[in-house]
Amino acid sequence: MSSFWTPSGEHQVPSPGHDAPEADLAPGYGAEGEVDPEMAAAMEEQMRQAQEQLLSVPAAQIVSNHLIGLFELAALHLRVDPPNLEEARIPIDAMGLVVDNMGDQIADGQTLTAALQQIRMAYVEVHNQVAGDGDDE
Repeated sequence: MSSFWTPSGEHQVPSPGHDAPEADLAPGYGAEGEVDPEMAAAMEEQMRQAQEQLLSVPAAQIVSNHLIGLFELAALHLRVDPPNLEEARIPIDAMGLVVDNMGDQIADGQTLTAALQQIRMAYVEVHNQVAGDGDDE
């Protein structure tokens, strides 16, 4: 018997002529893999509610929230031991592109500008520490 990998895990594939074992199906799916109509309707309603909630918040506030997420991601990469400077630089640069070019259109633009300066300085400090540690060898 061979296996087949899917995002939900490894599945055994029966050899031709063998009876297939009962498959573990994801919730909301029937025996033939069809979607349960009640489950689909509930998921559709949840998606609709989430979209309505998202539309009720100003886009500038949502962008601002995502920028804080980029700040936090960069900080995480700077705090690990050893720091991952390449991975930290990506969210810092992404945050910089938005804040530097659209800061006046974003909610809390001044706060985000200060946060960007702070994370850039933290990057430089960590970079200098890593470079200094390499010189001691």
